[in-house]
Amino acid sequence: MKYFSPHRRTCLITAILAACAASGPLLAQSSASPSFKWVAGDLPPFVWTNSNGPQGLAYELAVAMAQRMGRESDVSFYPWARAMRMVTEGQNVGIFPLARTPEREASFHWLAPLMRVKYVFFFRNGDERAERPVEQLRANRIGVLRGSLSAQSLQANRFIHIVETKDYRDLLRMLNEGMVHAIYAGAPMMRAAIMQHGFSTEDYRIGATLDEAELYMGASLAVPAAEVERWRAAYRELQQDGTVARLQKKYLGDR
Repeated sequence: MKYFSPHRRTCLITAILAACAASGPLLAQSSASPSFKWVAGDLPPFVWTNSNGPQGLAYELAVAMAQRMGRESDVSFYPWARAMRMVTEGQNVGIFPLARTPEREASFHWLAPLMRVKYVFFFRNGDERAERPVEQLRANRIGVLRGSLSAQSLQANRFIHIVETKDYRDLLRMLNEGMVHAIYAGAPMMRAAIMQHGFSTEDYRIGATLDEAELYMGASLAVPAAEVERWRAAYRELQQDGTVARLQKKYLGDR
């Protein structure tokens, strides 16, 4: 065994403790870094997936933000109602696009704005109900996306027959087959879904507007405040270098 004098042992111990103290914050930061991931539904033009892979405004923003943070992007696709449950049940996830309303304000972290959208009624072209005001649509069968705020909005406005389903493809099928009289959804999402699923926008018509909301990239309250701020800071950098504006023009055009 190698012998060290008391003085040398004291110096070695001091050096080791100093090294540990210096590396301590880095180790703590690494161990505290949460395993964050995004969840999303099939909601063009913000996010969807097809044979070309995932795409959309919010998806590309999530990827660009992760790159700014030196991370790999992690986005998983689920039916919207399931994605919402994962967030509201407190899992360490973000979600997009999420409507920001006064009722939801304290229930999520709000990371980055996407756009303000109007929620409207979509009809088959030629349906005279598209001319009617909201008050005269209450007795009709209205299709909405399960897990969205659309059903609550209709209920608050005394609509009677609300039909919920898993995605926009199924909503369009029900409208085309006469199972619902109209679809109630965000205007840009519905227009993008019509084109994505191979239909012509000329076959549909927008009716009355009932509500509007700001769409965001949000996160569960289980996500630590430091992690929330990292994503917000990454978004601000993308705003400053023009990436946000470029992606908005790519997916939203001139709005």
